[in-house]
Amino acid sequence: MNCDVIQDLLLLYTDECCSDASKALVEEHLKGCEACRKALAEMNAEAPVSKEPSAKKAAFPRINSWKASLLQSVLLFVSFALLVFGVAREAATPEGVTNGLWALALIVPVTGFLLSLANWYFIRLYPSKKAFSGCSLLATAVFILLGSVWAIFHYRSTLLNLFNGSALSTGLLILGCVLTIGLCIASKLFSDRFALLLGKE
Repeated sequence: MNCDVIQDLLLLYTDECCSDASKALVEEHLKGCEACRKALAEMNAEAPVSKEPSAKKAAFPRINSWKASLLQSVLLFVSFALLVFGVAREAATPEGVTNGLWALALIVPVTGFLLSLANWYFIRLYPSKKAFSGCSLLATAVFILLGSVWAIFHYRSTLLNLFNGSALSTGLLILGCVLTIGLCIASKLFSDRFALLLGKE
């Protein structure tokens, strides 16, 4: 068999894409041809470097990028759902000593967390995963603090009666504190996971 024909078949042979008859023909020729054996050895030496790893490397970042997008989308959806619930509860609360408590307990913390998620779009600007997650935590805390200051001034008459002893006002006050701490921790943990998925060291 002509060496040119065999060498044309070698690529199909190394990729295991040829028929059994072609495979047998190539193997028979290789037994007696040093030049074709050398060409096959060169192809086998190049194959792992040029094909396998690049395919694997391309697949993992794509999967991780999809997971990161899914994580961000879920957090946005949950935050928005909690925000809608808080606004509905606040709108249903009559004027009086409990007016504004839903804003402080739920709307402000969730809005702070939701706004901090905007920082995730700028992850490539951060030098490290630690810097990104730390900044996300700080952004959440600052947004919640600013929202709380606004709420205190907006609902100052309500806040003067916060300790009126009603179970609702006490419960909402505790909810606000727990939610604020929980969302700050969640911001740190989830942003850390998000950065890891996108390959930030």
